[in-house]
Amino acid sequence: MSYISEMRKYVGHAPIMAVAAMGILYSEEKGLLLEKRTDTGEWCTPGGAIELGESLEEALRREIKEETNLDFNNPKLFDIKANVHMVYPNKDEVYYTDVVYEINEFYGELKPDAESKELAFFSLDNLPQNIMPTQIGYIEKYVKMKKSDKAFL
Repeated sequence: MSYISEMRKYVGHAPIMAVAAMGILYSEEKGLLLEKRTDTGEWCTPGGAIELGESLEEALRREIKEETNLDFNNPKLFDIKANVHMVYPNKDEVYYTDVVYEINEFYGELKPDAESKELAFFSLDNLPQNIMPTQIGYIEKYVKMKKSDKAFL
């Protein structure tokens, strides 16, 4: 059982704080990998809350493997966003600190888990409209960075 699930036994739906490791998986040839959540139907980057005793990178590896079946090399810290407020459909409330990594070297057979309806790669010029509101900021920041990098090539 996850740490957050265990805490919910004591606090019910009350707000809790957590740290999450998130991965922006991007390659020039495939695009940006997003997953469509089963609970909200919104698109998001793979990742999730760290468990007790895990490092951020261990949590990132576990979450990406669980949600996409992919492995990766050389994650690079991209952004940290505090006070990411989520209220889940079941009314659980969490204030996350998202630690976001850029991952450009990934491999394996793409396969969604129970948390995802679908996994898909998107061109940076053609992202879906229904991206999870808590992630729009750092996804837009990433797209802007990648486009400005190309302008200098």
